[in-house]
Amino acid sequence: MTKTHLGKQVFAAAGIPSTNTATAFEALTWVRVNGFVGGLQLGFASNNVDIPDLAEGITLGAKGMRSGNDSTASFRNVASDTGQTNVKGYANDASSAHSLKIISADAGVAAEAGDAVQYAQGYFHSLLEKEIAEGGYEGFDVNFKQNAATVNGTEPA
Repeated sequence: MTKTHLGKQVFAAAGIPSTNTATAFEALTWVRVNGFVGGLQLGFASNNVDIPDLAEGITLGAKGMRSGNDSTASFRNVASDTGQTNVKGYANDASSAHSLKIISADAGVAAEAGDAVQYAQGYFHSLLEKEIAEGGYEGFDVNFKQNAATVNGTEPA
């Protein structure tokens, strides 16, 4: 059965794992980033390469290099939240080695052992405060550029 995204929880860590495995990701120190509103689309996209063939009069397409997705996460301000402070710092520092953990928990409930988890390594960048607008809210957007394949797992005990 398809689930909604209600209950998704975002965690961030400085650094990347020694290997791209769930066990190595879990060795990192994770801090929950509260106030997650939405965004984050993990995955990779391939470039298209056009190869002209004058004799045939067509241009063939081929799959080129792959690149990790660069997506935006939105957060509402949560006063004194360590996770938000960390992510803002990661976006503004010179490092390009950060990790992301997304847990699929039930809405309003803390993550539990066995909950589905997605891990990704890359870097945070492009911190922008939310636009001041009618109907808006105080918060920020930050981008995450993925640099290795997503690792799926479950929350350990």
